[in-house]
Amino acid sequence: MTQTGTNRGKTVGWLKTLASPAVLFYALPWLIVLLVLGTVAQKDLGLYAAQAKYFSSWILWWGPFPLPGAYITLGVITVCLLAKFLLYSPWRAAQAGTILTHLGVLVLMIGGLVTALSQQEGFLPVREGQTVSMVSSYHDRVLSIEKDGAVFMDVPYANLTKGAALELPFTVKIENLCRNCRPVAASDITGRKGLAESIELREGEVEKEDEANLSGATLLFSGTSEEDGTYVVMEEIPHKPEVTFEGSVYAFSLGRAQQELPFSLTLEKFSRDMHPGTDIPSGFSSAVIVRDGDVSWPYTIRMNEPLRYKGYTFYQSSFSIRPDGEYSILSVVRNKGRVFPYLASAIIFAGLLVHIVLRLRNRRRTA
Repeated sequence: MTQTGTNRGKTVGWLKTLASPAVLFYALPWLIVLLVLGTVAQKDLGLYAAQAKYFSSWILWWGPFPLPGAYITLGVITVCLLAKFLLYSPWRAAQAGTILTHLGVLVLMIGGLVTALSQQEGFLPVREGQTVSMVSSYHDRVLSIEKDGAVFMDVPYANLTKGAALELPFTVKIENLCRNCRPVAASDITGRKGLAESIELREGEVEKEDEANLSGATLLFSGTSEEDGTYVVMEEIPHKPEVTFEGSVYAFSLGRAQQELPFSLTLEKFSRDMHPGTDIPSGFSSAVIVRDGDVSWPYTIRMNEPLRYKGYTFYQSSFSIRPDGEYSILSVVRNKGRVFPYLASAIIFAGLLVHIVLRLRNRRRTA
């Protein structure tokens, strides 16, 4: 047998193995195990951490042992279905229903991959009369540095390392980081400047829901002459440390990463209904004006009635009462794979319908 024939035989052998029901026999139960483990783990880890560990991972580490994560498991299932569909499907008119149904399942799996790789989630707080176009991330934080009022540098919080220095015209050393900071009275004010003269940041217990954590950092400035010293930055604290260097003012702040929308929303009125005789809200709604260039139109976002525009979906999530007023909280999702479940459902429905029609026709012929 030639080398080419040997390679072709190995390829055919691999394809037959992938298309074998035995692969799905092991992959599907393991996928169910991951779903159960991830659901149960939400109680202790929180939704975000459990999702990242069990549902959005390639490898699941069980102690020192690596196990297939959800991505690998779903990838194996998809490849098996694709091999079976392309190479071993009964390409006959009598099997059209079965073929369409398998195609629908494949489209659903591909849509899940697109969603996993492209979906973006965030939230948008807005008070009545305010116009907004920036979406805040639930989980990603960023250290923002402004120079004379303009953005000079944005450093993702995940890239910050204790003891490292930022690349600036002067030296900024990261003395301390805390994922969920707890401000306490400063024990020693020597060399501390600004807000750091009053407080210092300690690591608190990390909340299960990551969006509830308030990150912070302690920064040591040097090379700025009289403004050298220790400063603190923290989420939800509006105070920005500022230093002047060579005639320019540098301001530092820590907050959630933001993404700009290609349009804007103006909140005209926020409403919340209460259960009779209680102060428990039964529903929220936000009457907004959508502005895209010279075009604008009104829309009311309610619970279970989201706004969809340009690939973004806005859900009425909750509300927040702050010192400067009442805010409507809108959850924002951008999902390029949103159309796949609808398309897959239509194909599967068509496949089942064709399968039923063909079975009825065959029964009539044999009757």
